[in-house]
Amino acid sequence: MLLWIMLGCLSAGVLAALVRPLLRRLDGNVGTADSTAIFKDQLREIEAERERGLLGAAEAEAARTEIARRLLACDAEARDAPVGSGLGERRLSQIALSLAVGVPLVAMGLYLTFGEPGIPDQPMSSRIATAPTPDVAKVDDLVRAVELRLRQHPEDAQGWDVIAPVYMKQGRYQEAADAFQKAIRILGDSTRRLAGLAESTVLANDGIVTEPARQAYEKLNKLEPTRIEPRFWLALAKEQDGKLDTALRDYETMLREAPADANWRPMIVERIESVRDKQGLPQLPPIAVPKSTPPPVASTAAPRGPSAADVAAAEKMSATDRQQMIEGMVQGLADRLKKDARNLAGWQQLIRAYSTMGRKSDAIAALGTARQTFSAEPQSLSALKELAQSLGLES
Repeated sequence: MLLWIMLGCLSAGVLAALVRPLLRRLDGNVGTADSTAIFKDQLREIEAERERGLLGAAEAEAARTEIARRLLACDAEARDAPVGSGLGERRLSQIALSLAVGVPLVAMGLYLTFGEPGIPDQPMSSRIATAPTPDVAKVDDLVRAVELRLRQHPEDAQGWDVIAPVYMKQGRYQEAADAFQKAIRILGDSTRRLAGLAESTVLANDGIVTEPARQAYEKLNKLEPTRIEPRFWLALAKEQDGKLDTALRDYETMLREAPADANWRPMIVERIESVRDKQGLPQLPPIAVPKSTPPPVASTAAPRGPSAADVAAAEKMSATDRQQMIEGMVQGLADRLKKDARNLAGWQQLIRAYSTMGRKSDAIAALGTARQTFSAEPQSLSALKELAQSLGLES
């Protein structure tokens, strides 16, 4: 309250100082005596200049005559002014005081009526803590803004390069593939763009390795020959095309070169079993892990995924039936992991599936459960952290 009193007094003092000179100009009696004194000073100056020889007698007389004429005119205006037209010194002081006090009081009354004087202060730390976090609506607004700019500037390579991964996270795989293609056309090939193009194209076609995806994987394989993803999908493309012998050789080569503790070994074994089954060949005995290699800290046997026949059957389904089939498979995997929680590869597959389906909250929940299960195993926790970062589940 003391602050408001101090501000009110300060405002009143400033207003009084500003208003008083303005009101004095309205006083009709102000200025007559001052004009007479000015004219007398001018007469004395003329006399002094005449004595110093600066003005001649005729010039001095003409100047005195002009000053006398002005003095008489000013006196006539003062006599013609109506009586009581001057405001008077006391009246001026009353008006100035009224304005000085009234204006702050009116301003304070308006603020108390329409303002919020009781609102508490909020330090910067509290503002940052309570700042709203970006939600889906805001992200969609940003995406629409980028899309609008790209429609206006279709050759903006950076725009396509930025929005393509966003489309991937939103599950808009065909749009992501188109964006990656445009970024590659303008900026050229890179491992990240090629991998994004190939993956989004495969996802947009329900797991089928189409020709654009195959070409992208071939280029990626040349840039990074030791990378397993392009080798696996190129072998799967041969399997989908009916080239079972070639696909089997590629799978067996990958398995021979795979580290004993690689988490993708079960996936390769599964594809080998599937291809040999299609060819009517006997299944091979389990491949033993060399004794010199320490056993993995957790089970890496991923639940069996869909075979090529399953994929071919899925192509004939409607979009609704296919989605139901996928959700059923994911739910079945989740149910199996409740019974066999020590399956690291299974948890990775479930987290990736939830993320691909856009069920981010379920993916985060599965990630938390997996971390609790393998909390005493740094190697498993490191693998889960790498997966979470690649899927955008944590920074």
